[in-house]
Amino acid sequence: MAVQPPGEIFREIDDPSTGDRWFLVAGAPGGPGRLILAGHEGSAQSGAGKTEVQPRRDQPIIHAGDPLIVEEHTAVVDSRLEAVAFGPAVKGAAFQARLKIGGKMVRAWATAPGRAVLAAASEGAR
Repeated sequence: MAVQPPGEIFREIDDPSTGDRWFLVAGAPGGPGRLILAGHEGSAQSGAGKTEVQPRRDQPIIHAGDPLIVEEHTAVVDSRLEAVAFGPAVKGAAFQARLKIGGKMVRAWATAPGRAVLAAASEGAR
């Protein structure tokens, strides 16, 4: 059985809660692997000292045409829906998205790259 060389990526893991991407890489032969946080601009940083580079406040985290997961959390239901962004948005900003099922246009708030939360129905009536 061949031992994988240290540093080879075995798996990429996307964290749906934070939007972070992790790489599982080989450690020393016979030892445990390591999870490394994929940083921005091609850098990789260890999860132990997580000092991820944050995008600038004025830099969009969502762009027009980006596929999204739009979440809604109420007392009755927790849902995750697939959608497509119709414009750019910085973190915390509102934007329009079209749901893949049904094609309805919704207003959402950007939370992370590829992630958003549905705006309350009362907010859309303004």
